[in-house]
Amino acid sequence: MKQNLKHSANPFAAAVAVASVALASVCAVAQDQPQEGTAPVQAASNERLVEARAARMVKSAIALFSSNEEDRAVGMLEAVSRLYPDSQMRFSAALELGRHFLEKRVFDRALSELTRAGGAADPEVRAESLLLLGRMYAAKGSASEAAMALRRLVQDHPSSPFANDAYFMLGQLHFESGRWSRAAEAFEMVGTAVPESSSKSNETVLVEAGQRVFVHVRDKDLTILDSLGEKSYVELSSKSGDAEKAELVRFGRAEGEFLASVQISPSDTPKGDGVLTVHGSEPVQAVYVDANTESGDVNRKVLAESSVVSSASIAFLDGAQRESIHGVFVGQPTFVQLRDFDLDVSGTPDTAKIIVKTLYRERPECAPGETQPPPPAPDAPWLTRTETEMTVTETGPRTGVFSCRVVPVLMPDGTNAPPAAAAGEVYVRPDEKIAVEYMDARHIEGFKPVARGAEAFVLVGGSTEPQSTVSHSSVAAVQAKKLLIEARLLCKWGLIFKDVGLQENANAKADEGLMRVSEIFDLASRNSLDRSIVEEAYEARWSLLIVKDALRQAIETCNALVKRYPDTVLADRAFLQIANARIQEDTKESRASALGVLSAIITLPSSPLKAEAQFRIGEVREAEARAQAAEGSGRKADFSAAIAAYRLCAETYPSSSFAGESFKRIVDYDISIKNYAAAQETLERVFQDYPDAPWLDEMMLKWGVVRHRMGDTEGAKEKFHQLLDEYPGGKAAKTASDFLAKLGEE
Repeated sequence: MKQNLKHSANPFAAAVAVASVALASVCAVAQDQPQEGTAPVQAASNERLVEARAARMVKSAIALFSSNEEDRAVGMLEAVSRLYPDSQMRFSAALELGRHFLEKRVFDRALSELTRAGGAADPEVRAESLLLLGRMYAAKGSASEAAMALRRLVQDHPSSPFANDAYFMLGQLHFESGRWSRAAEAFEMVGTAVPESSSKSNETVLVEAGQRVFVHVRDKDLTILDSLGEKSYVELSSKSGDAEKAELVRFGRAEGEFLASVQISPSDTPKGDGVLTVHGSEPVQAVYVDANTESGDVNRKVLAESSVVSSASIAFLDGAQRESIHGVFVGQPTFVQLRDFDLDVSGTPDTAKIIVKTLYRERPECAPGETQPPPPAPDAPWLTRTETEMTVTETGPRTGVFSCRVVPVLMPDGTNAPPAAAAGEVYVRPDEKIAVEYMDARHIEGFKPVARGAEAFVLVGGSTEPQSTVSHSSVAAVQAKKLLIEARLLCKWGLIFKDVGLQENANAKADEGLMRVSEIFDLASRNSLDRSIVEEAYEARWSLLIVKDALRQAIETCNALVKRYPDTVLADRAFLQIANARIQEDTKESRASALGVLSAIITLPSSPLKAEAQFRIGEVREAEARAQAAEGSGRKADFSAAIAAYRLCAETYPSSSFAGESFKRIVDYDISIKNYAAAQETLERVFQDYPDAPWLDEMMLKWGVVRHRMGDTEGAKEKFHQLLDEYPGGKAAKTASDFLAKLGEE
C-alpha cells in the first residue's frame, strides 16, 4: 500500500515532526518579466521595509521582557500597531502582548490582544493565539470557552504543532470534569498533529539530542495486520553503529496511522536494549519494510533520515554545581555550565568557547556636597564594560556538558577602567551584572546561530545600603497613583455602607472619592501621565457614581473614556456593571434602561463581553414576559422575544460559554410548549457543533427527556445509559439513574 514514513523527536513526547520518504530537490527558475514601471516594485520594497522595521520592534520588545523591563516592552509592542497599522507584524505584537497579560493574569487585556492576533495571515500566529485563549479561559475557570477555543485550533490548524498541546489541554478539561471517555479520546490524539511535508522542499528534519525519536508510518496494510495480531517494526540506526527495533503501535482514528519510538542517548549502549546511541550531531536513519505496495512491489524498504541537533542551555551554578543561581558573591567562585551535545565530537573531553561580560548602568553625577553618586535610575540601560573569552571543558567523555570557573573581583577604588584580570577572574562593582553568552549554531529551530545567555547580579556580603527608586519616579505619577488608591478605598467603603442601607454615608464616601479622581484629571491636564493611570481614573469615577446610583453620569463617564481611548478594554466592563445594577432594580423603567446599555455593549467595535450582553438581553426579555403575565392579563407569559435573544446569542457567539446556556434555555422552552421535534433538532446540532462543551451531560439528560415525551422509551433509556457511560462524574448522572429507575431499570 501507499505509505509515508516520518520521524522526529520532542522532549514532551507530544509533537511529531515530518520527514518525507523521498525528498525531491526542486529548482525554481526566475523568468525575466517585462518592466511596466517601477511603482509596483517600489511599493513591494516599501512593504518589506515596513515589515522589517516592525519585526525589529517586536524582537526588541521580546528582548526587553527577558531583561525584566516589562513597561518598556509593553509600550514598544503597543506602538507597533500605531506606527505600522498595515503591517502583519502588528498581529505578532498583539500575540506577545496577549502572552504577557495572560502571565500577569490581566485577563480582559489578554483577551483583547489575543482576539486581535487571531486576524493574522500567518496560520501559526492564529493557532498560537487560540492556544493562549484556551489557557486564558482555563485560568479564569471558563472551561466551556476554553474547550471552544481549543477545538477551533485542532479543527482549523490540524497540522500545527500547537494542536498537540490543544489536544492535551482538552483531555485535561474532560478529565477534571469526570468525562472519562472524552478525556481518553483527546489524550489519544496527542502527538497526531503531524506537520505536512512539502514535495517542493528538501528541508532537513531535526531531532533533539538526548530525547525520544518518533517514527510515523502511514500504511493501510498495517491496520489489517494489526487486526490479525501481527506486529510490525521499524529499524532505527545511527552512524555510531547502534541499531534498535521499535514496534509500530496504532494511534489516532485515521486508518493506517502507526507510531513507533525509541529513546536516544549520547552514551554508548549495547544493541537491542531499546536505547539508540547517537554521538554528537550524527544523523538517525529509519527503515520500514513495506510488504505490499500499490505498484505490486514486495518487501520494499522505505527510508527516512533526520539530523540530530542539540538546543544549548547555559547557566550560572552554585558551588555544588547542582542548582542555577541569579546572584554571585564578590570573591567567591561561581561555575558556568553549558549543555550542548553538538560539541561532543570525540571520545575524550572536548572544549568550547563562551563570552563572559560585565554589565553596568550609568549613575547620575554627584550633587554638590555629596561624595557618592546616587543609584542609577530603574530604567537605565545595561551597558557592557568588558568582554572576555573563556574556555569551557566537557565534564567527561560523551556527557555534552561543559563548565568553567569564574571569580568576580571588586574593581579598585578610584578607577574607571578595570586592570588586567587573572585567568578566570572578572572585575566588577557592587550591584552590577555578570553575563555569559554562547552562540548555538545547531538547534531544534534550525541552523541559524542563536545567542544563549544567562545573567547574575553581583552581590557584596554584608551590604545593607538601601536604594531608592522613588527619587527617580515622576512626582505627578506617584501622586496620581496615591490618589487612585485612596479613591478605590473610598469606593469600597461606600459599597459597604450601601449594602447595609446607609445610603447617605455611602454618598459621602463616594463624593470624597470623586474629589480624588478630579485631582487625578487635574494632574493629567498638566503632566504626561501613563494611559493606564488615566483609564483607571475613569474606572474609579464610574464605580463611585454607581455607588451614588448616578447611573446616567456613570454612562457618560464610560462614553467619555471610549471617545478618548477607542480601543479601551475597561468601558464595556463598566457598561455591563451598570446594566446589572439596572436589572437588579426590577422595574419597567430600569429594564428598559438595562436593554439600552446592553445594546451599547454590542455596538462597541471589539468588546469581549458581547456574548454576555446578548445573553443578558434574553434574561431581561424573560423578566419582562413574567412581569407582564403577573399584571393580571390572564394570559401565559410570552417568552418568544427572550428565546429569539438567546438564539441570537448562540448563533452569533458560538464559542462563548453563554452559547451553551442559551441552548439550554431554548431546549427548555421547546419542551415547555411540547415542540419536541424542534428540541431534538437543537440537541442534535449541539452535540455535532460542541463536542467538548462541559455542559453536554445536561443536554444529554434533556435529550432523554425529549425522547420519553415523544413516546420513545427505549430511545430515552439509550440516552440515559449513554450519559452514565460518557459522563459518570457529571452533575446529571444521578438524575439519569433516577430516570432509569422510574423507567423500570435498576
